[in-house]
Amino acid sequence: MPSNVGIYYVTAVKDPTGTYAVCSYSTDPSGRPIVDPEELSTGNTAGSCLIAQAPGSTLALMGTVFKTIGDDPVLDANNYAAANDNNQVTITMPTDGSTVTKAVILMFADFETVTTIYPSSDPQVTNDNA
Repeated sequence: MPSNVGIYYVTAVKDPTGTYAVCSYSTDPSGRPIVDPEELSTGNTAGSCLIAQAPGSTLALMGTVFKTIGDDPVLDANNYAAANDNNQVTITMPTDGSTVTKAVILMFADFETVTTIYPSSDPQVTNDNA
């Protein structure tokens, strides 16, 4: 993995209605410091951003859907990623040096049994750092 890949840790809990995942993001597995979800970034040639489930999460990270902001409102197989065995998702980014911002929805479930899929709010990832 290139050294300029943005790696973030997400802690998710159910919202009071039990409908959505309320998420906080960090650059450290401990969950601190908190990062603004609209300021997640990765290198402009890194090719991806990694979001990993933090140890304190009460929901299991299952996958993600993402789309470049400003593109046509169409999804295909390249806009989805399942979480790997380490509860991590990879959001693909261009490697040609162009800067894009992607809207991201993370999908969570309860740890023992999937009874509901809890979507996150809409963080954004931009590939604008070196």
